[in-house]
Amino acid sequence: MMRLAIVGVTGYGWGLVQKINAASEKLGCRLVAAADDQLAKLPERAKELEDAGVELFDDALVMFEALRGKCEGVYIATGIGSHAPLAIAAARAGYHVHLEKPPAATVQEVDAMLTAFAEAERFCLVGFQALHSPDVAFIKERIVDGRLGRVTSLTCRAGWPRNKGYYGRNAWAGNLRHGNAWVLDGPAMNALAHQVTNMLFLASTEPGQLATPTVVRAELYAANAIESHDTAAIEIHTAEGPTAWFLASHCSDESFGPITEIEAEGGHVVWPMWKPAVATYADGTQESSVGDKEMGRDRMIANFVEAVREGDGSLLRCPLSETRKFVLALDGAHESSRHIQRIAAPHARRVDEPTPEARTIVDGMDEWLVRCAERRCLFSRLPDAPPWAVATEAFDMAGYTRFPVQFDAE
Repeated sequence: MMRLAIVGVTGYGWGLVQKINAASEKLGCRLVAAADDQLAKLPERAKELEDAGVELFDDALVMFEALRGKCEGVYIATGIGSHAPLAIAAARAGYHVHLEKPPAATVQEVDAMLTAFAEAERFCLVGFQALHSPDVAFIKERIVDGRLGRVTSLTCRAGWPRNKGYYGRNAWAGNLRHGNAWVLDGPAMNALAHQVTNMLFLASTEPGQLATPTVVRAELYAANAIESHDTAAIEIHTAEGPTAWFLASHCSDESFGPITEIEAEGGHVVWPMWKPAVATYADGTQESSVGDKEMGRDRMIANFVEAVREGDGSLLRCPLSETRKFVLALDGAHESSRHIQRIAAPHARRVDEPTPEARTIVDGMDEWLVRCAERRCLFSRLPDAPPWAVATEAFDMAGYTRFPVQFDAE
């Protein structure tokens, strides 16, 4: 029976605990330990874990030392700023790691992790679960085998309203930094990071690979009273040829998407998340995927367990090395934007104050997101651009190894 441990049992981490326990018998694995510095505030969860025979720790580093040689893999489901130090410590202590997305906020942190895993001869899967889903597999297969022809562009649009409770859920939500660590929190780096990764994955014709960003132009905005962006328009040019546009906001009036569309020389694909992807070919014929409301989570857990059991990192569908390209794109977006631009009154307004449901709405945001997706452009490049839109310069990613170069957090 393979032995696993987890760091972080609040929020997403608790969902992972349930998933691991549910798949334990089928996959031949079990959770033997958990670490969380908030355990004292979670007595019911602590009791449930203890009753299941899970050893508890309030310090992840202590757990790593205590389990040396007694545990094969560790799940890390903590905040963005802690990913790199915890993953590096886990690798040096001899564990394979399943790391929650995004892998880190900066490319230098990813490179430090890659070095640590290589030196320890261990591997790391990053939790972009959609890359394990049958929907993404369906689209990728038709790109790899040429049925769709050469991909020319990809767009993703999403209006995902978020309220005061969302930004108060932890100490780093809505921040550019937490302590000394960069987090660059926001829809592009966190809530909708999956969609950026999906587009990069589908922009490549190579099985299992993401496309490499070469030039990024981005406009990052905040209408909420936060440090980081809550609205993003990002244009990513890739070495493989296709260009991707990510258009999303937490300040839309209505909730919609994410909807990903792919244009190719031999057809196009429309994929509304949680629904089947539909491919329409040049001759008018259509195919659709089966749809997956779990977005590949069960397959992701099984993939990590299989790779650990075989001791073969090449089996991973989403290895850390590939997700470096996602981090490159997001670092480039911040460099291009240079600042988080502010959307102030009268363009932004608060609703539902003073309740926990209070949120910020930017009037017209829903329509602007759709129009940018249709025209494949950033906000400032619309014919009648929003009055708050600020044009930016493209940022060349050639030789880029360290964030920041020109982004100013002040």
